[in-house]
Amino acid sequence: MGTDNKNGEGYHSTFEPSFADLPMEVIVYIFRYLDQADVQAAGRTCQRWREATFDMEFTKKILVRFTKLCLSDKIPPALDYIKSNRPFRNYHFEEITFGGVKQIMKHIGNTAEEVIFDNVDLGDKQFCDIMRQLQTIHSLTITRCSQLFMSGSFLENEDRLTLGISFAKIRHLSLKDNQYLSDAILLRLTEMIESIYTLDLSGCHIAYHNAIQRRFYPNDGRIVPSESILTFKFIVRILTMHQQHLRRLNLSNTLIGAPSLNALSMLKSGGLRLHSLGLAKCRQINSVSLKAFLEWQTSLLELNISDVVRVDDSCLDVIVKNLSLLQDLDISGCVNVSNDGVSLLSTLKHLKCLNISRCDGIQSKGITHGIASTRNVTLQNLQMTHLMVCEEAIKTLAENFPELRVLNLEQCVNGVTDESVQSIIKNLQWLRELSLVNCSRITDAALTGINITHLVSVPNSNNSPDSLGPLSFPTFVERDSHNELNQPFKISLRSKAEEEIVRDANRKKAMFAAYELNLIEECNVDGYNLKKLRGLRTLKLSGCNKITDVSLKYGIKFLELRYLSLSNCPQISLIGVEQMVLDNPSIEILDLSDCESINDRAIQLITYNLTRLRALHISGCSQLTEHSLDAISDNCKHLQTLSVHRCRQIYTDIEERFANMTTLRNLNMDNTTNTDISILRLKKRLEY
Repeated sequence: MGTDNKNGEGYHSTFEPSFADLPMEVIVYIFRYLDQADVQAAGRTCQRWREATFDMEFTKKILVRFTKLCLSDKIPPALDYIKSNRPFRNYHFEEITFGGVKQIMKHIGNTAEEVIFDNVDLGDKQFCDIMRQLQTIHSLTITRCSQLFMSGSFLENEDRLTLGISFAKIRHLSLKDNQYLSDAILLRLTEMIESIYTLDLSGCHIAYHNAIQRRFYPNDGRIVPSESILTFKFIVRILTMHQQHLRRLNLSNTLIGAPSLNALSMLKSGGLRLHSLGLAKCRQINSVSLKAFLEWQTSLLELNISDVVRVDDSCLDVIVKNLSLLQDLDISGCVNVSNDGVSLLSTLKHLKCLNISRCDGIQSKGITHGIASTRNVTLQNLQMTHLMVCEEAIKTLAENFPELRVLNLEQCVNGVTDESVQSIIKNLQWLRELSLVNCSRITDAALTGINITHLVSVPNSNNSPDSLGPLSFPTFVERDSHNELNQPFKISLRSKAEEEIVRDANRKKAMFAAYELNLIEECNVDGYNLKKLRGLRTLKLSGCNKITDVSLKYGIKFLELRYLSLSNCPQISLIGVEQMVLDNPSIEILDLSDCESINDRAIQLITYNLTRLRALHISGCSQLTEHSLDAISDNCKHLQTLSVHRCRQIYTDIEERFANMTTLRNLNMDNTTNTDISILRLKKRLEY
């Protein structure tokens, strides 16, 4: 603000910067620090910011998804999308029925680089017509498309010269989970592609046994590929054709075994150098063949051998000695890996992502004296669910992995305590995702930094003992011990469950009183509040049944939080929800299943304040009535998934009520697993 003299009088002029007038380069630079959802929200602010979101750096990250609808040039959304001039590059068609789509596919084909067909109702001829419009794509995914491959004559009678223009530039090909894929179809697809960098055949029915292969190929010199079966012998031929360029191979969830791995090893002389290998759930693999194959794949950056039960410590020894560049390793479910084996992984200096979940042989010693024995500033993603580790192990990894972005401790009941969670909050300041599902030992003290056993009587002349409540007396633990000393013959008539309920109620009351009376500092408690993790985006506390409204009201406050799970937390109620929706405005997925204290008023606050909500799970919330459905229908403009199982007081026709919600795709309710809401909309349209 400045002061000047004009016409003999003083006047004040204020300077207010216009952020809309910033140079476009500055706006784009600032937007780089935002999450993709925030970039889209910022684009609705003004015309200039909207233009900034058109920058290629942002549009290449956006996935345009068409889900559960009939796509036709003559009806929305295709009719509306054709009018758009925004250059999107990634498209996902999920459970789509295609009508006449020549115009929209021509519009999409101008800029499309990645296209995914997932469980679509699509015929051979129509697929080829669509592909002729997509001449700029470099990534193609066709998954669960049984109808497309069922006849076996896919692409047999088509003009492959015209299709070759579209297929020639494809570098990443995924055909996962297609049970009717055959040698003939795979050859027709791959022979039109000049060079394949990624090939994903996970979940396909591949025949590995020599007897089966000899049945369909009795003469090894036979050239004509079979239209009835997909054989590994033929896959090796295709891999041989593209081995110079192939860098990513996924054969997860197939019956690949030792002979097949040995066959892949024959490609060593041809120059096969993989950067990513997926062999998850391939239970036929033994440790000898796996070690032999990994010894010469020294360029691997990603390796997934989860649920391969024969992986043991000797396999990890080979991995450590030969795969020094490894950045992502998944050995979850490898029950034969022990503390000694996991300790070897500490020598992998480039490892960023590690999954050791469900490895029964890994215990506390493998953490404290193994992978977390020294400080590691490289590891960013650690998954270690269902492990029998102690509190000290969790505290050690929190202290020695300061750069963690993702930490999953689901079902680590013994190790995840109030103290270990406090250590996580203290040390892992860059954490973005935290999962403590079913860690039932933690209380509000873990998330707020206050230990209930430290709350003692604080003199205050302005407050009566009644107003102080539990804070006017010794702590509950001290009070119980005092009563036991003075009344040795006192017998409680409560059951253990009733005693736990009373303790939870007293704990909640004391915590609320401490906050409301601003007695935290006077309680001499040196703890850390969850709010210290300022960039947290995913928080899963399902099954943490000692968590109460105190944590919601004072501990969960994140501007960037996208996913919050509080299912099976029965002490969550309106009091906590009221503050939570104000402090966490960016929530897109919210799970409150089996939170029995949630009522209609809480749902009204949630739907009104959480404007970005895309998925809401309220199954088992027995207090909810039809008023909650009204709030959801009126306020949720972007909701895609709704779960309302076991809501006993909701008697209305739920499908009919939500049939007009244009964004809703998945409606989960009693007696059905997933109601296709698009069918209901079509039914209503036909009635008119």
